Amino acid sequence: MHHTAPDEGEKRSPRTFGDIALNLAPLLEHVRDGCIFVDDEMHVGFLNLVARRDQEAVGIDPDTFPGNSLWDLLGYSATTPARVAVEQACRDHVPTHFTTRGSYGAYWIEVDVSPMECGCLIYYRDATSRSTAAEARAASESELRMTSARLRLLIDEAPLAVIVIDDASSVLHWNPEAEKMFLWKAEEIVGKPLPTVPDDERGGYDRNRTLVRKGGSIKAFPARRQRKDGVILDVQISSSPMRDRAGAVVGAIAMVSDVTAHRKLEMQLRMAQKMEAVGLLAGGVAHDFNNLLTAIKGFTSLLQMTLDESDSASEFLGEINKAADRAAALTAQLLAFSRRQLLRPESLDLNARVRDLDRMLRLLLRDDGELQLELAPDLSQVLADPGQIEQVILNLVVNARDAIHDRDDGVVTIRTSNAQLEAEFAQWGVQDMRGPYVRLDVADNGVGMDRATQARIFDPFFTTKEAGQGTGLGLATVFGIVKQSGGYVWVNSAPGRGSTFSVYLPRAEYAASQSVPAGASRAGGTETILLVEDEEAVRRVARRALEIHGYTILDAADGTTALALAAANDVDLVLSDVMMPGMPGPTLVAELRRRNPKLRVLFMSGHTEEIIRKGLLDPAIPFLAKPFTPTQLAQKVREALDAAVVPKA
Repeated sequence: MHHTAPDEGEKRSPRTFGDIALNLAPLLEHVRDGCIFVDDEMHVGFLNLVARRDQEAVGIDPDTFPGNSLWDLLGYSATTPARVAVEQACRDHVPTHFTTRGSYGAYWIEVDVSPMECGCLIYYRDATSRSTAAEARAASESELRMTSARLRLLIDEAPLAVIVIDDASSVLHWNPEAEKMFLWKAEEIVGKPLPTVPDDERGGYDRNRTLVRKGGSIKAFPARRQRKDGVILDVQISSSPMRDRAGAVVGAIAMVSDVTAHRKLEMQLRMAQKMEAVGLLAGGVAHDFNNLLTAIKGFTSLLQMTLDESDSASEFLGEINKAADRAAALTAQLLAFSRRQLLRPESLDLNARVRDLDRMLRLLLRDDGELQLELAPDLSQVLADPGQIEQVILNLVVNARDAIHDRDDGVVTIRTSNAQLEAEFAQWGVQDMRGPYVRLDVADNGVGMDRATQARIFDPFFTTKEAGQGTGLGLATVFGIVKQSGGYVWVNSAPGRGSTFSVYLPRAEYAASQSVPAGASRAGGTETILLVEDEEAVRRVARRALEIHGYTILDAADGTTALALAAANDVDLVLSDVMMPGMPGPTLVAELRRRNPKLRVLFMSGHTEEIIRKGLLDPAIPFLAKPFTPTQLAQKVREALDAAVVPKA
């Protein structure tokens, strides 16, 4: 150690400062911190081993320190914070502690200053790792705050309802989409128990909460949740646990999507698939089945004409006819609900149709309830097939009658009104065809239906009646006719609150002529008719029925034979089946019309599915659906002969 003599004016003797330095040096030589002993004027008394090594590391000779000013050697200016702190501690004899950047690089030094009787001991150590950790911690906390803000923004902008709940199922966060979906505002919900779980869903909710509390997750779980206005939504829920720093589950975050519209579309798709399957079956057998029924009904009717009413065989033939009619009606229902029935829409007054059926409907309800009519006086006309619309009304009233069967005060109400469909399509989940409609309601105060029954009410062959009490085709037929007519049907019901079936039919833009064709009141004639039918039994019964009514008949089993007969004879009307092997009826008629543009035409068919799908017939050409009776055939032939000639085939 080198010592310099103190100034003469010092209060302390050189011996005193030197003695202290000599005594401290051995004690501090090997401590792990750097140690520098200075007097009150900041002259260096000694540096320990760590301090000397630090100076050597930066290229300074440590032997130059003793006796010289610490600040001259380190290069600290008078305003350097570290110098100011050390000098103040020594001057005031108050210990101090601080951290400062090193003078020779990007590192940190932690400094302790301990005032002594003749100066100060300055301890220092490398604090770079601790300072870096503090900086990292501060940076991490800042990033965490930024991440939290971004996460909150992401949640609030999410297209799904995001709900955060604590372990007691109280809501912690309720994003804007949750407000939109469930109609509760966040301020109404946060801090309160979750209000969206219906009573009948509580069991499933509790099971899922238990699973999440145990650390499990839920993915796309189907459930039902309730809005503020009481409407029940079909939803899918994905939920994961929220944990604290120790890893304990303290809550859950759930993402909820509204799949109500999707569920309705799925239901409609299943309905369409069922209809398609049964419709294909019905359409496939309808042609042959209707041909058989035509032969049965035709020959039965012809045989009845030969018998006296008192003959017991006449009664038996009547029963055969009734059975054939029931079979024909069943086939018609199958075709109707599958939308393969050939419709002849016209402009009609729905109120008039209801009034025409009034007496029949009251007889239908006589033993079960009362019928009330609430018909709008300014009702627009609808575009629909009159016979099929009557079938819709009858089927709905029969369904209502069954619903009120056990009530003493049963009432069935039929209402009509003009309607404008707009927002309803979003609720129904069906193709959006907004515009003006005519609405027909058939309401009852009967037993009503639960949601499960409503979901299947239009399914073919679905019925809640006992075995043998119904076919399950009534409401399916209503659905098929309404849909094929371009309309909609909806049901509103609840157990014990009755049911209302609402039918929406497109309005007619103009009223069609209701005039009756001349000569429709008579059925016979003397004209020559070319009968073309590939089914022999049908051809025979049709020939015999028309001959009885005075017509001359030329019959053919195929198109080629028919062309030859037409070329060799004067024909007034061609009566042709639509679907025939080789040459279909429309093709045959087109060729006959080319030869004779004034030729009158009447088509007949039991295969309406092909007619509809392929668009084979001009709607203006007369058409007779199989099965038919000889009288119906004769009347339709007379109408076709007396009507104006349609130029198209």
